[in-house]
Amino acid sequence: MKTCRVFLVLILCTAVVLGGTGCWDQTELNKASMVTGMALEPGDNMKYKVTFEIVNALETDPNKGGKGGTPTVIFSKEGNSIAEATQRINENLERMILISHFRVIIIDERLARKGINQFMDVLQRNRYVREDVIVLVGKGAPASDFLKTVYARGLYAGYKIQTQVETYRKVYGGVPRSHLFDIAQALLTEGRGLLLGAITISGDVEKSESLDAIKTISPAAVVKMAGAAVFRGDKLIGYLSNEHTRMVMLAGDYVNNTLFAIPGPGGKQTSPGGIDVQFYHMHAHMHVKMNGDKPKIVVNIQGDGKITSIDRNMKLTTIKGYETIEQMTSNYVNEQMQETVSYVQKKFGLDVFGFGQHYYRYHFRKFKPIAKEWNSLFTRADVEVKSNFTLRRPDLKTQKVEKEQIGP
Repeated sequence: MKTCRVFLVLILCTAVVLGGTGCWDQTELNKASMVTGMALEPGDNMKYKVTFEIVNALETDPNKGGKGGTPTVIFSKEGNSIAEATQRINENLERMILISHFRVIIIDERLARKGINQFMDVLQRNRYVREDVIVLVGKGAPASDFLKTVYARGLYAGYKIQTQVETYRKVYGGVPRSHLFDIAQALLTEGRGLLLGAITISGDVEKSESLDAIKTISPAAVVKMAGAAVFRGDKLIGYLSNEHTRMVMLAGDYVNNTLFAIPGPGGKQTSPGGIDVQFYHMHAHMHVKMNGDKPKIVVNIQGDGKITSIDRNMKLTTIKGYETIEQMTSNYVNEQMQETVSYVQKKFGLDVFGFGQHYYRYHFRKFKPIAKEWNSLFTRADVEVKSNFTLRRPDLKTQKVEKEQIGP
């Protein structure tokens, strides 16, 4: 009898617990606004200005079709902290905001030059902000302007910029990995400086804010990739071009697909006789050691590719023709990598390639005594580049289409 009573009590308690479950901080979707993009910049009257791109649900609902309005709405608010400005956004907005699905964070370069650690803590600490959100530096324009650009396809800016960054990295490799967790990793890692993707605006932003901008063939303003923002510690010190960024990413084995436009005999990109080679399955690895009082670095690059364009007569029906182009490609990539390393050494004096990180991982005891002076040692490092490329096919043609002359 006693056992039966205990059993009934347990059943009753279980029923009460299951019936009372719920989420204490739940938010009804029809009472919230979804944020798709966030911009941080200096405030006019307070320390920070936070701008949110918020989805206009009526225009993005495929079942209702929309009413001809903008796909998103922009709201801004100032505060002496990012958290304060975020909480005060409801002075302008009637609904609570959901930040768990926003795609991109854009940092104004004016803030980045003062240091990003002062406001990154609130983003990394917040449980609603995903670690894989993309963080970019806005170059040459206020950060909020990047969220105000209207696109003809009706895409909201946050999604468009995120897709643009991911696609550009996939097909060309000219932008670094710029997620929220990459920032923490770089700042906590020895021997590697922080790189974040950089974007800029080409065109008239004021005209692009109008809904009429999506009805034109040529966009009034376009967000463009601008390479990488270089940080010393947490402070922005300059930028790398798209081409230099690609070589930095290639050295770190972050580039899988890309295209090299090998110049003609004149040595310039405009010289006739150029060859375009598309590479895939690229890999790179490095070796770092100390040779006396300066580092000795070897970068090995490999990849498979195909010929996409050729502006000269070369016999691709023989092995020698392929070997010639493979050697030309190796020489070109070696020169570009050497030029990029030399530029970074002289311009920034900062190891953004991760050579020091590699030495730290594999030779910790040797790296520890020189950790504080590694960047100084990097500026004097001897860097050797070795490339080995294999051309698998010439695509659909083996020869350039060219009419042969008849007669003497």
